Amino acid sequence: MKNIIKHFILLFLLFILNIGAFAISYPLFQTSTRILEDAYFAFDSEDYGNALKFAEKAKIMRRNEATDCLEVINQALKPLAVQKAGDSITEILTVLTERDIFDAIELIEYIIDLKGKAFFHDSITEMLNYLEGKKIYPETSYLIAKIYELEGEYELANQYFTEAYSNASALDISDMKYDILYDKAILAFNFSNIEDCENSLLLIVKEDPYFSDLNYNYAIKNSIANKYSPDKVFELYRTDCYRSIPSFFKLTELYISQNRLEDAFSTALFGVLTSFTRMNEVIENRTSEYFFTGLENFFILAMDHSDISTWSIDNGFWRCFYRLGDLGCKLYPESKFGMEIFDVISKTAPEEYWRQISLSKIVKDN
Repeated sequence: MKNIIKHFILLFLLFILNIGAFAISYPLFQTSTRILEDAYFAFDSEDYGNALKFAEKAKIMRRNEATDCLEVINQALKPLAVQKAGDSITEILTVLTERDIFDAIELIEYIIDLKGKAFFHDSITEMLNYLEGKKIYPETSYLIAKIYELEGEYELANQYFTEAYSNASALDISDMKYDILYDKAILAFNFSNIEDCENSLLLIVKEDPYFSDLNYNYAIKNSIANKYSPDKVFELYRTDCYRSIPSFFKLTELYISQNRLEDAFSTALFGVLTSFTRMNEVIENRTSEYFFTGLENFFILAMDHSDISTWSIDNGFWRCFYRLGDLGCKLYPESKFGMEIFDVISKTAPEEYWRQISLSKIVKDN
């Protein structure tokens, strides 16, 4: 009799321990997220040792959190009655409700609310695949890469940047992949790996719907070849994929250093056009009476806004605008496109350097 009681107590304890092992806390992945926040706080405080420690800890915690979620759902799917419901989440939830398996119901419904019903196409397999993917925490690899970059460890930094980008599908904020690629490119450039720098930047701009549209490219360049003025070109064409701007600027400098003038003109053109579109959008939102009447009038107005002026300087807009004028003169000598850009810069650039160097081009041409 005593043995039976002991056996029952042991089974009960194992049951309690099993329930506790897979207790899910909400919001999902909050612990790993909080640890990564600690890692970033340490990073910003230049405490790179603790930043690395917390990042590694967050990576392990995220894997454990996702594993626990998978275990809860997989355990709930084991009974034959549940398996008969097939792959349909709707049908499975009905059976789980009948069987009072509330932990799995709560988790499945939470994930549906989180991602949207259409995301999983009513498939429990797709939900399980999603959770399997969440075992990877690319944000931690990204931070680790930046830590090693600051320590001058190129190979390790590049390894973790590559790892972060390879797992970009698991990013909580999908657009972070562009930040990863850009930082990877700058790392490569700083360590003289020009090919890797270019490839990383091209991965960014190739997802720009305007730059990747060959017909759109041809239309703009054909307008310039047909002697359209900069005013007309910038009136006709706009590109609002703003994440591409830094990559266009960097590629322009890279291509000029390699004497790849056609490539440099393309990236300079889209870098300037996209930057202009952004500045123009801000002016339109602030000034109800505004409408575009030409580049000179636009930049006189835009540079009166201190935040726009500062942004244009800090992001290297005027350098790229000058490059566009210079490349325009070289590649389209029959057009006045390049010289007219120099004229705009000489009258409106907030920095004396770009005004004077543009003016010298105009004087030399005359």
